[in-house]
Amino acid sequence: MAEPLLTFANAEHRHMISVPTLPRPWKKVKGPGIVGLNLDIYSGCVLGLVGPNGAGKTTLMRMMAGILPLQAGTVTARFSSSEAKHVDDLRQWVGHMPEQVRWQGAQTVREALEAIGDMRNTPSKRIEGLLDLVGLSLRKDEQLDNLSQGMRQRLSIAAALLGSPKVLLLDEPFNGLDPVAAEAFTQLVKRLASKGVAVVISSHMVAQLDQLIDRIALLHRGQLLDEGNLEEVERRLNLSNRYRIQGKGAIDIASLLSDIEHEHLDFEGDENEWSFVFRGQAEAVLHSLMASATVTSWSPVAPNLVELLCAATGMEVEDISLEVGSSAMLPMRVPEVEEDE
Repeated sequence: MAEPLLTFANAEHRHMISVPTLPRPWKKVKGPGIVGLNLDIYSGCVLGLVGPNGAGKTTLMRMMAGILPLQAGTVTARFSSSEAKHVDDLRQWVGHMPEQVRWQGAQTVREALEAIGDMRNTPSKRIEGLLDLVGLSLRKDEQLDNLSQGMRQRLSIAAALLGSPKVLLLDEPFNGLDPVAAEAFTQLVKRLASKGVAVVISSHMVAQLDQLIDRIALLHRGQLLDEGNLEEVERRLNLSNRYRIQGKGAIDIASLLSDIEHEHLDFEGDENEWSFVFRGQAEAVLHSLMASATVTSWSPVAPNLVELLCAATGMEVEDISLEVGSSAMLPMRVPEVEEDE
C-alpha cells in the first residue's frame, strides 16, 4: 500500500466537563473524547468511521478538520511533498461537511456557494465547476428553501470542496436521504475518490457503507478498536466466512452435514421452513443440503455494528449502548483524570 497521506499518532482531545464543588464551583475535569488515536488516511481511499452514538466520531472529525486542537500526540502529512511533515493547521488542506447544515432562505444555490467562496477568493469558474461536479448545475438558480435533502447534501459537499482539499470529511452524510438520493450520493463520493481525494465518512450504519468504503475504522468510547479493509477486520474479529441457508420442510442438519467440516452457529426451523447459519465450507454444505432438502436461499452473513463492537470489545450485547453516552462517560482506557483549575 502507498504511503499514508495523513497520519495521527497517539492523538487526543477530551472535552472539559464541569464538576463544581462548594469550595471550587469552577472545577473542571477531562471527560469524553478521543484518546490514544493512531490512524492513517490514504489518498483516493474512502474510510468509513463507524461507531455507536456517543463513540466520539464527530469529535474525531472535528480534530481531522482542524476545528478541535490536539491536546496530545502528533499529526503529519504528505500534502505538499512526498515526505511526511508536521502539520500545524489542517484547515487549509481539509474540507469538512458537518452532520447538519441548514441551507435555507431566498438565496439561490449559486449565491450561497459564492458567498462562502468569497472568503477563499474562489473564482467564478471554480464555483461553476463544483456545481457541475455535484450535479447542481441545472439547479444553481433554485432558492435554498426549495431544495430537497439530497440537494442540500450535494451543496454541502460543494462547499466543503471549495478549497480543493486533499481530505474530505463527511459526517453522517446519509441522514435523511431516500434510497435513490443515497445511491446518487454514493456515486458522487466514488467519483471524488477516483480523483485522488481522501474521503472519511462517519456513520453508525455499516450496511450503508458496505459498497462504498475501502477501509473501516471501528470507534467506541473514544478509542479506535480496529482499522483496515472490511474483510481484514471481520477476519481479525472472527466474524468472516459466515453463511445463511434457508429452506422448506423438515430437515436433520446434524446428520446431513456429519461428514463436512463446518461450525454450527444457529438453526431455527419447524416442519414448514428452516434457517441455518454456519461458518466453513460453504459450497460443500450447500451441495449436501440441496441434495436432500428444498433450499430456497443462500447468502453470506455480514456483521452488523453490534456484532463488530461485541467482538472488538469483548462486551455482551446488553452492555453496548447505542444511546448517546452521558457527559460523565469516560473512554475505555482512561489515564489519570486531570483537573483544570
